[in-house]
Amino acid sequence: ENVAASYNNIGIVFTAQGDHKNALLQYQKSLDIKIRVFGCDSAEVSSSYNNIGAVYMQQGDLENALIQHQKSLEISIRVFGRKHPYVAESYHNIGIVYRIQGRYEEALDQFQKSLEIHIRVYGQDH
Repeated sequence: ENVAASYNNIGIVFTAQGDHKNALLQYQKSLDIKIRVFGCDSAEVSSSYNNIGAVYMQQGDLENALIQHQKSLEISIRVFGRKHPYVAESYHNIGIVYRIQGRYEEALDQFQKSLEIHIRVYGQDH
């Protein structure tokens, strides 16, 4: 678990530096360990898919970004249910990909789902 966190932290640094190739390698190492330790359906694994999706988005590889964010969403729903902030985060990230792709109606749908969860969890004025 600590090794997975270390790989993840190194991936964060590479991401910040714009070194997408090495970021993806570190995130993948972290993901592989998390799957072995926590199983496929865990918050930790969902978070890794989210990180990988963010790197693909930064690279402009929107198809792979979408795949990773959808994996994160599916796991988060199974782990936390449909009304959790992690689920809202995944909807938001998918919405960003759709917006960049020019798929505005689909983006709007994802952003509205995210908003509904945030209002339910944090209240209207948060």
